Amino acid sequence: MPRRELATATSETTTPAAGETAEADSAAVELADSGMTTRPAEAEGEGTPRASASERGYDKGGPEIEATPEAMGQHTADEMHKVNMDPGYGGQYDLHAGVHYSYNYQAECKRAEPGLWKDEYRYGFHESGKFDNPKETGGFMDFRLKPGQSASAGIKAWLKGLTVAECLTAVFAMEYESLRAAIGDKKFDQTFGSANATEDAAVDQQGNRLRIAPNGGTPISQFMKATDAAELSADGEHKDGVLSDKELDDDLIPGQWYYFYNHPKYLLKHPGGAWQGENSVYMGRNEKGKRLWAGMGASNKTEEEMVEEMVHAYKGPRDDEDERTMKERGIKNEDGTYNDPKYDPAKGEFKAAVSKHEILTDAPYEIDGTERKGGFLAGAGQELDAAAVQKLKGS
Repeated sequence: MPRRELATATSETTTPAAGETAEADSAAVELADSGMTTRPAEAEGEGTPRASASERGYDKGGPEIEATPEAMGQHTADEMHKVNMDPGYGGQYDLHAGVHYSYNYQAECKRAEPGLWKDEYRYGFHESGKFDNPKETGGFMDFRLKPGQSASAGIKAWLKGLTVAECLTAVFAMEYESLRAAIGDKKFDQTFGSANATEDAAVDQQGNRLRIAPNGGTPISQFMKATDAAELSADGEHKDGVLSDKELDDDLIPGQWYYFYNHPKYLLKHPGGAWQGENSVYMGRNEKGKRLWAGMGASNKTEEEMVEEMVHAYKGPRDDEDERTMKERGIKNEDGTYNDPKYDPAKGEFKAAVSKHEILTDAPYEIDGTERKGGFLAGAGQELDAAAVQKLKGS
């Protein structure tokens, strides 16, 4: 969802590189004539949202959920439901609310209020005034809480919107929100930014001011860990890190964060494309026992359906964002000639369309120093570290 790469990336991004537009449900690009949103409906077999903190009797400003992998994971899954406008989860999505992909928001503004869109929103934007936006920070999708602002109020405002971002940044925000719910507003503010001047000064001394960005170098990273499935995939005994269905069923917990790669050559066809892969949260199972996944704009998909989305996204023609990216990066000239022949469709380096089988089985391919292999990447699995969260909670 940045370089929309794995959430474990550590390098900071200042300008978009290949594919640095948010990945999204491809159906969301074509807006319905009569509706503002394009979010998928709730899948069969899902549960209902949990009771609010006040309904469960928690003290104001204190923890709202238990600091366990299951409770924090469920909170993350609920936040994904909310961002995707699933029925019953209380999300709102219009020109001044919700988390939008930049190209969706541009289309929505063009249709409803053309003067609202600004080209700088391609790099990210949040409306509340609590954050320095990417225009100020100079980093792609890099949002930093302003001094003197409450971090708990800030993360709630960011997820409520209006926010223009992509899925990697959005999932990091959801992890912050789950951490906030587990330790409470008071501790969250003392750790990441406070309206209390003394507390806020201490935050800066620790270097922990709330920052939401698509890389692993932000303060939330110290409270994240690899999932059991990710560690198992790296044990040297699983070819290409691929786990069996039984191993996944044994280890997956709703709310854990993984990654699906599109075809290894996707970025050759779509250099500015949104679907080189999907940062996905495990949502549990449907009534048929199928594992369900959700990314921002792709709600409650089985693994097969997620790959089908990628087939459709790959097949689409190059669009304005692809052309713009190639020209900005010096890949293609104004006269239509290519400085890098790999990107020229006439040279045959990539196909016009691929199948699900090809996404899953074609050989890895390297683009811009990153080797990609299509399909589910168990090794990318992350979750909040319950031990680290409990330590912070008790400090």
